[in-house]
Amino acid sequence: MRNATQTTSRRDFLATAGIAAASLAATVAATPNTVRAQAGKKWAGKTLHVQFWSGPEGENIIKHVVDPFKAETGAEVVVDYGYTSGSIAKLRAQKNDPQIDVFMMDDIGVYTTAPEGLLTKLDLSKIPNAKDIDPNFVVMDGLGIGFFTYTDSLTYNTNHFKTPPDSYEALWDPKLKGKVGIPTSEQMDAMKLLIAAARLAGGDQKNIEPGFKKLGALKPNVHSFISDFAAAGELMKSGDIVLTFMPTYLWKEQQTKGYPFKPTFKVKEGIYTTPACAAIPKGHPGPQELAELFINRALSAEAQVGMAQGLWYGPTNRKVKFDDPAITANLVMPENFKSVVPVDVPALAKVRQDWITRYDQVLKG
Repeated sequence: MRNATQTTSRRDFLATAGIAAASLAATVAATPNTVRAQAGKKWAGKTLHVQFWSGPEGENIIKHVVDPFKAETGAEVVVDYGYTSGSIAKLRAQKNDPQIDVFMMDDIGVYTTAPEGLLTKLDLSKIPNAKDIDPNFVVMDGLGIGFFTYTDSLTYNTNHFKTPPDSYEALWDPKLKGKVGIPTSEQMDAMKLLIAAARLAGGDQKNIEPGFKKLGALKPNVHSFISDFAAAGELMKSGDIVLTFMPTYLWKEQQTKGYPFKPTFKVKEGIYTTPACAAIPKGHPGPQELAELFINRALSAEAQVGMAQGLWYGPTNRKVKFDDPAITANLVMPENFKSVVPVDVPALAKVRQDWITRYDQVLKG
């Protein structure tokens, strides 16, 4: 077993991947021109400081959230870049002197920092598009709110599988010895794989021991721990890896080029969907209303259609509709949320470091 070269992180990989445009038809609600004009007069010359991911993820947000927001309001936006872990660290470091108005980060960032008193509860009545967001993605009673999702499930080589695997048990198939790609331990995806293993073995997140035992049995099948996603894509193309448990959006670029692999969300044990959340720090420097307007833009159907087009991110806005099955086959839509496995993220945050250590022990020891 080995890492599929560890020089490229998920964010770094995406930074090198081109964003292939997909044709789609969507139902979106446009912001009235009168509101845009009023906002522009009010906020011209004001500045909002935000932080989110770099690479195409960040480019996607700039194109579909930041730039339209600037055009609508007249405000300037200063962007800092950072992973969720970096956002958590910055929130803590700036507790007494916040410099950021809006953080965009994975939900665990909200669950980690909210109990420390670092976030302001969102007034959803002042964020009109919030009413269209599926309630599953209003995090910690409004301390954060999801504006897109990504999903961990199975991605399979279509030359090897004539029909999509319909269970995570396929990862343990003895015929796949040395043919499976899984997350490195520090990725949140590894924690979801552990929970999936526990559920297969009769446990669950609260009874995780069966999961570690089940993971130990996966060891012979593991080709590599995926951290270089470009290299892993080539291994999947060649058939050296034929099945992975990873975020499915990672393979969009290769699929667009015709590589022989596809994701499946029709897994009988359910799928693992994570929301990217927007949150406002307590004591942030900019105007509260301007921060709320920025989040409102991210929650709009228009913005979420664009982000789905760019990187196959699932929408949280229930008004988003797509006509193209080639799009919906690669997204988890609101109507699919019933198949999402609930994860107790606050509880996970408390045990994550221990689970990381044990994950490595059972799979690499």
